[in-house]
Amino acid sequence: MRFTRRSILLSIVIAAICSVRFAVPAYCAEPDKKAEVKELLSRMRSREVGAWEASFRLEKLGSEIAPIVEEQLDSLSPEYKAAAARALCKIGDVPRAVKALAEIVENQPNTPLGRDVAELLGEYGRSQAEGALVRLLDKAQRVDVKIALARSLWSAATTNEAWQKANTTLREVFATAKGEDRKKCALALAEISDFSDEVLEVLEALRVEPGHRGGQARALLNLRSLRQTKRRDLANTGGFKDPVLNEIAQKLQKFHVDQPKPFAELRDSAAKGMASSLDPFTSYMDAKQYGEFRENMSGEYAGIGARVGFLGDVDEPDERTFNVIRPIYSGPAYRSGLRSYDQIVKINGEPAKGKELQDLVTELKGKPGTKVNVTILRHSLPGEKEITIERESIQLKSVYYRMLPASIGYVKLLHFGDGAVEELAAALEDLEGQGLEALIIDLRGNPGGLLSAAVDIADMFLKNDKLIVRSEGRLVPEERHVTNDPATHPDYPLVVLVDDKSASASEIVAGALQDYKRAVLVGQRTYGKGSVQRLMKIKSDGALKITIAKYYLPSGRSIQRTHTDRGGVKPDIELQQESHMDANDLGKFEDVRRAESFDIYTEKYLAEHKTLFEELAEFDEEDSSKYPGFDKWYEDLTVPMAKDSARYLLRAWIRIQLGDEHGAERVVDIQADDQLMRTIAEAAILLGKEKELEEIKQYKGLLKRFKLE
Repeated sequence: MRFTRRSILLSIVIAAICSVRFAVPAYCAEPDKKAEVKELLSRMRSREVGAWEASFRLEKLGSEIAPIVEEQLDSLSPEYKAAAARALCKIGDVPRAVKALAEIVENQPNTPLGRDVAELLGEYGRSQAEGALVRLLDKAQRVDVKIALARSLWSAATTNEAWQKANTTLREVFATAKGEDRKKCALALAEISDFSDEVLEVLEALRVEPGHRGGQARALLNLRSLRQTKRRDLANTGGFKDPVLNEIAQKLQKFHVDQPKPFAELRDSAAKGMASSLDPFTSYMDAKQYGEFRENMSGEYAGIGARVGFLGDVDEPDERTFNVIRPIYSGPAYRSGLRSYDQIVKINGEPAKGKELQDLVTELKGKPGTKVNVTILRHSLPGEKEITIERESIQLKSVYYRMLPASIGYVKLLHFGDGAVEELAAALEDLEGQGLEALIIDLRGNPGGLLSAAVDIADMFLKNDKLIVRSEGRLVPEERHVTNDPATHPDYPLVVLVDDKSASASEIVAGALQDYKRAVLVGQRTYGKGSVQRLMKIKSDGALKITIAKYYLPSGRSIQRTHTDRGGVKPDIELQQESHMDANDLGKFEDVRRAESFDIYTEKYLAEHKTLFEELAEFDEEDSSKYPGFDKWYEDLTVPMAKDSARYLLRAWIRIQLGDEHGAERVVDIQADDQLMRTIAEAAILLGKEKELEEIKQYKGLLKRFKLE
């Protein structure tokens, strides 16, 4: 082909135009697209185009139109706003779209549109919708909206707490729903593979119906049947397709010293090893484990509201006793009369002795409203006593708090559950009303929970549109969580306590507050769980929990533990928890309890000296002479130990007895908690109250103890 000068110049001009065209930033719509989206939005406002047709067209226009759509969202009617937000989930700012969808559900709670938008939240909002779905579910009244929200939450969930809330809600609705609502709920439960006998009964009745719903029931039942067939086929398969795995399995079955394991068990073991090799939080659950996981998530079973376990010599099963370790003070066991360390000898008339712990726990569980008879032994009772307890779904408190001396508030946050945000807000309001000047948040032992709760709690103390945490994965788009509540609490000094059991949501809150220098962290490096897991069903009827993304703190650091990196959040002030007992006496509490020495002492002195013991439970100056009759009691003690160790253990027992009497757990023990004492010292330093601290009896010598003078 022959090129002329004119054709070459024309090619250059076309190339230049094209290069300019492709240089347009993603966030800046080209003029023709800008005009098209504005015209389409105008037609949506005047209802000249179908809502979902418009949604599809917006999605096709691409990410550069996202800012225009975001700007116009609030000008649209609810149906069209939902359609535009759905498109925005696909092309732009997912948090903004989720917020818009959540507003529609909140403002249209008793309409079919509210139900439909609830379904959109789960399908398109991804994990960013988790927090909104949890909040909406708490407020939902209309049954079909509640079903849609719970189903969506199951899809969006990234934590056990969210999965549990979704499954529990569906089970509770199904148990009470009638007619059409019961059928809808059965279909929703089947969609998340929850095929109880009652659900199957409804599906079998629905499958004969013509139309969409009958087809859906048939499809779900067929899917269940296929999975069962596949599971049997997998169990009966005699080898792996991979030659290396197949050879290993054959040699293990042929030569191992023990009875060969079935192939299905070897396959499950291989799957577990494969999953766990990637990171500490990716895991495979076989069919049995997944069934147990689903049961724990379901909420169909309730309990008596008590922590129970075996006490005694673990190597001598005949010497073990099944005991209440501590009743949950808001639960039915405590209200019915169970107390700490009661020995349970019978459940429904059947002896507890000789049974496994899990079997005994299962006997105590049951459906809410059903009753169980528990026969106990207690030192203060003349013989066995039978107590009837009505089972309940137990709601655990998330927050314990109190005001410490020097106007330092203390909040223990146990987990980031449903009520954590509201409970913490109420605690702060109360403490601030009492004249709070500095705050300690104790996250030790907190395993985490809902991401939305972590974001909302961090938001209480951070201002000005700050990033709290972001997540990103190889196949998962970046999701950013930022502050959005301008009504933060005052900038009083803040100290956060963490340890190696502070995980996930705890680490997000602690790390964000540390990154912005809003709080000083004291304690030990946190656990290192900084990832998003997705639950995926597989053909064996088991499931995979796969890490799909990692969390990153505002500074950009990841808190995720790996096989080669410890991960976690390192505190500003590292401090191990020290024992206040002689090393030779550690673990002797149970020996003294079983010898009934504690019971003998408290039965003799507690009622008469209750006021004194209340004071000693708070602070006894580590002085055994303050305890009436202590020397004689120590002299008669059959378990040899140092005198100060005996005082320490007796005080611990008295604290338990007082907790039982008042129906309130004594969460704070300042005297025996070095990490808390160091945190109090830090709060006083931040307040400039070092001298005032030294004048308080409990804190005298505290600064010197930690070399802070």
